Amino acid sequence: MPIFPVSHPLLKRFDRWAAPALALVGLGLLLLEARHPLRRRTRPRPERWRRNALLAAPSLPAARLTLLPAMVGLAQVAAPRYPARQLARLPAPLRLGLELLVLDYLAYSWHRLLHAPLLWRLHRVHHNDLDMDITTAWRFHFGEMLASIPYRAGLPALLGIRPATVLAYEAVFEAGTAFHHSNWRLPLALERQLVRLVVTPRAHGIHHSVVHRESQSNFGVVLTLWDHLHRTLRLNVPQQALTIGVPAYPDPARQTVAQLLALPLAPLEPWARPDGTVPERTTLL
Repeated sequence: MPIFPVSHPLLKRFDRWAAPALALVGLGLLLLEARHPLRRRTRPRPERWRRNALLAAPSLPAARLTLLPAMVGLAQVAAPRYPARQLARLPAPLRLGLELLVLDYLAYSWHRLLHAPLLWRLHRVHHNDLDMDITTAWRFHFGEMLASIPYRAGLPALLGIRPATVLAYEAVFEAGTAFHHSNWRLPLALERQLVRLVVTPRAHGIHHSVVHRESQSNFGVVLTLWDHLHRTLRLNVPQQALTIGVPAYPDPARQTVAQLLALPLAPLEPWARPDGTVPERTTLL
């Protein structure tokens, strides 16, 4: 049984239905953020969009050719094992709900791991963006996609989660990632209600702050439940007070595509500006 069944029927179904739906979600969010921007841009769109598109060019195919097939292949290998047999005894709706909750918690915990020193080498490529919009949702180093396979494909398989559920959640995961990275200004009253359940653009904007304690909050991908439980939820930072990025990389000249692709091999920088000052927050909502 192959570990990377790139032409598996489930993956063909994902390509047929989920991929076009996600493209429509991305287009819709692009139009909404252009019409109702949440934060003021600091860099020209063409500069950032070109860079982010070129970074996405290897990372998105890497996900489709490695991560997604591994989710299916490893789940099939693990299907006869004890966890899967135990889950199969549950009523179908209960099993599905439990599987989705586990997958979302794994997404939360993986995101926290990405901020640990070893994986931060890869993940800082994503956070270095000097503005945040829908294109930031696709700005990942392809190495991060490859590094995620043992955790995001291996652990669900070991826990007995079905491959169809993993792929269904992956579509929700990607839609949620696009939504909360978008620069869409939802009505504040609506967003305050939504953020009780799901990660929103204002909440995730705080996660991309140059202030370190703010970047160490709001790790959720779809649900805010895990941030509530782990006390990592932070909502008290005004969007107009945010500076997006990583303080060690304020200069767009240091963010060519070649430099960003090589960045995981570079030494880790302290969380400070090049002049040694550390961004702090003195006023909150």
